[in-house]
Amino acid sequence: MHERSRHLPEALVLLLVVIALLPGAAAEPALSDQAGGAKRVTWDFSTVADYDLTDVAVAPGSATLAQTPLWRNYTNDSDFLAAEDSATNVSVSSGLRLVDQAVNLIQDGTFNQTSGLWTYANGATGQVLAARDAAGSARLWHLTPRVQFDSMDNVFGTRPWVGVGNGKSSSILGQSTAVRVEGSGSLRDNVTIGQQGGGNWVGAIRDDPGTWNWSAYDRLGVWINVNASGLAASILLTNLGGQNWVSWIPQSLTPGWHRYVFDISPSFGTNTQIDQVMVGFLGYLGKYTAHVDDLVLFNYTAYDERANVSQTFTKPGSTSGTPGTLSFGFDVVASPSVNVVAYLRVSAGGFRWSESPVPAGTRTVALDLSADPALQSSGSFNLTFSLELIRVGTEEASMSVWIDNVSLTAKQYDNGSFTSLPIDAGSAAVFSAAVMQATANPPATSVAVETRTGNSSSPGDPSWTPWAPTAGSQITSPPNRFLQWRLSLSTDGAGTPLVTRLSIRAGAYGPVGILRTAPFLPAESVFGWESFHVNDTRPPGTAIVYEISVDGGASWTWVVEGQDLSKLATQPLVLRVTLSSGNTSVSPSVASLSVSYRPSMWSVLVSPWGGLLLLACGIAGYFGWKRYPYRSPTDDLFLIGLDGRLLVHTSVRPRAQMDEDILAGMLTAISAFVRDAFREEHEELKKFELGNRNVAVERGEYVYLAAIYPGALPLDVSRSIGEFLSDLAERYGENLAFWYFADDLPGLPGMMAEFARRGRYRHGNWRKGARTELGPARGPTIGRLTAEAPKGETATLQGESTAATVAPLRQR
Repeated sequence: MHERSRHLPEALVLLLVVIALLPGAAAEPALSDQAGGAKRVTWDFSTVADYDLTDVAVAPGSATLAQTPLWRNYTNDSDFLAAEDSATNVSVSSGLRLVDQAVNLIQDGTFNQTSGLWTYANGATGQVLAARDAAGSARLWHLTPRVQFDSMDNVFGTRPWVGVGNGKSSSILGQSTAVRVEGSGSLRDNVTIGQQGGGNWVGAIRDDPGTWNWSAYDRLGVWINVNASGLAASILLTNLGGQNWVSWIPQSLTPGWHRYVFDISPSFGTNTQIDQVMVGFLGYLGKYTAHVDDLVLFNYTAYDERANVSQTFTKPGSTSGTPGTLSFGFDVVASPSVNVVAYLRVSAGGFRWSESPVPAGTRTVALDLSADPALQSSGSFNLTFSLELIRVGTEEASMSVWIDNVSLTAKQYDNGSFTSLPIDAGSAAVFSAAVMQATANPPATSVAVETRTGNSSSPGDPSWTPWAPTAGSQITSPPNRFLQWRLSLSTDGAGTPLVTRLSIRAGAYGPVGILRTAPFLPAESVFGWESFHVNDTRPPGTAIVYEISVDGGASWTWVVEGQDLSKLATQPLVLRVTLSSGNTSVSPSVASLSVSYRPSMWSVLVSPWGGLLLLACGIAGYFGWKRYPYRSPTDDLFLIGLDGRLLVHTSVRPRAQMDEDILAGMLTAISAFVRDAFREEHEELKKFELGNRNVAVERGEYVYLAAIYPGALPLDVSRSIGEFLSDLAERYGENLAFWYFADDLPGLPGMMAEFARRGRYRHGNWRKGARTELGPARGPTIGRLTAEAPKGETATLQGESTAATVAPLRQR
């Protein structure tokens, strides 16, 4: 183990002891130093568990009488209705809400009344009409006048059709029931075109008795189906009141069923006396089969006009313009637009709305008119529905719109309030909170809570306080027996807040409460208790009594602020506080209690800090002893070559009778024996005992060093010898192996003598400039194998502070 790490376990043990002796964190009560060496212990109620409480509530820095909690909850409509004293513009419906002042400004929006409220106006030429529908709605429409002249279901009946031939061309008529467009049949004409020419007409003629009046119509539509191309068709009219040249113009026929419209407008005269109708064919030579069905008379007139339905309504009050304050809606049923382009329009005040095309079917249209500046004010306004139709195409046109369930609702909420009946707490109480659950959207809508308190059940008498708003949920009205609350609901007119729950919290203080501290005695010795101090508040009608016991509560001593406690025994101390109040709405309070005492002088020494100081001194001494232990000098130091010859011997004891060479050889032999006997250990002999002496041996790169100590070896002897050998190698290098004269290794005797005298060595000691006195140490004896000095001759080494005796050298 490294020399330094050997002491780690001891250091850890001492550290744990130090930690164990450190003063712990102060719990209740808190200790503080006072002038003159006194100390003060303070109870500030930070830890509830440190007190025995009876009807007392504590919090950090406060001890008061405990309160009995009182709650009044309003959670449903029944609770609110039972609590109602008065309400303005507020109703109870799934909570408290503002009364909806909304009213439909449109009268008879369902069109149930046959006349009077709505005005209907047709288009300028009567093509687009407006009227109340008998089913209860307003109708705007156009329907082209049309009449079916012949369905062709019975072509040989009372009004028969007759085939017409011309030259080599002929028509053979028949009744067809299989090929038709509508009804149950059609006229079949087997046409043969046998010659060309303008007078080569064939076809079918209907000639009823008398004439027909077709003055209301200018078009005739007919369905024709031919089996092949090459034919053309015309409508030939015999008109006793005029001529219809246009209808004689032939139209080419396409195979299959197609509808063909012929202009029968009179070229001059009128259509009041139509005597004969002919469906004529002409074309290329060949045989054809033609079917004719559904001859219809109708009127074609180009137009672009509108019809209207309207009502004048009165708006009695203004609205804010907030979205939702003026809502408009109606139901609309529309038929498909046939050969017309349709526009449906609505106007009211400055509001305009239109759509085109008008979707067919039934739907409800909802529009917000709130933003229209004209409609935000009060007054009379006109609501108009109009249908504009533009005629397109050549065939019959039709389009109808039905309007129903018209409403224009001004949703106007006004601010309101809801006031409760007084709450009776039974005695004076502290009303602390009004917790409300509401849905609001400030600033559009909001709810404010106000309260007032009094000592009678009649709000408003002189004992009652003015209305006061809450601070958040905290009630600011002063304590009293009765409390009345009021909710003020505010709105911008478009919506209402909703209050679904309200809880009123109150509390009444008990008449008496007792607080008792746990027994207290400082850990240090107490010379004597000194004084009692308190920080408290006593409203009128309240009282506090303080008592102290030093016998575990068997007896109590009444004390007041500044009370002298010097006559009390220095036993564990208990404080008792009795709080009382004649008014359940107020309580006395104690912020802190404290007692001063004076420690004894002996307590300073036996206190944890005193013990810690002594322990610190002991630890410092221990590590000082470890760092600088007392060491006795060595008896002898031997520097021996690796071959076993003695090189230098230094001794600090009187020379004894010994053969240095024999001793050196013996040390070498023992080392060699250990190395050979325990070859697997790969180690050298380190220590052995010789009588009452102990020998430490270390091998360097070139020499051995053996140190003989009286008694036990120092703990750091291996380090000292190792660092000495390391400095020899650093200072002399290979000269240690090949030196001849003592002058070859200057300073070596001094290093040996210093080591022997101090009993220890550290790296670099030889570099110190100061010369070290060797004291009684005898100069080292130096021997060489290769030279032999005269027997008994000594030499003084130059440059050393002490004389070194050169031992006699012998050849071995």
